[in-house]
Amino acid sequence: MHWGLLAAIASCSLACRNAEQAPALKEVQRVHAGALDLVLLSASGALKQGKDAFVLEFRSADGQLVDVGTVNVNATMAMAGMGPMLGESTVNPTSTKGRYEVASNLNMAGSWRFTVEWNGPAGKGSTSLAGTVS
Repeated sequence: MHWGLLAAIASCSLACRNAEQAPALKEVQRVHAGALDLVLLSASGALKQGKDAFVLEFRSADGQLVDVGTVNVNATMAMAGMGPMLGESTVNPTSTKGRYEVASNLNMAGSWRFTVEWNGPAGKGSTSLAGTVS
C-alpha cells in the first residue's frame, strides 16, 4: 500500500472523529437588524444561569456569514423596585468571520435583555433581544 494513501486515510479518520466530538450548535433566537440577521446559538439550545457560553452569528439576507468587526454584548435583567441587574459578557471573534463566542455570567434565572452593538466592515449597528435564562 502507498504511504501517501495511508497518511490520507489516517488524516481523514482523525478529522472525522474530531468533527463528531464538536458539539452541534442549536439556534436559540434570531432577530433582523437592518440588512443583517443576528443569530444566537448554544450547544444546549438554551441560555444557562451562571457561567455559560454561546455564539452570535451575523448573516446576510442570503444566509452568508458577515464580518461586523468589534462586537459588544450587554446583559440586563429588570428588577422590580430597583435598578436592573447587570450580567457579565466577553465577546471574542472566532476564526470564522461573522461568528463570535460570548462568555457570560448571568447570576439569576429569568428574562434578560441582551443589547448587541457592532462596528466594522459591515458598518455600525445595534439591536436587542430577549432571552430566558434557566
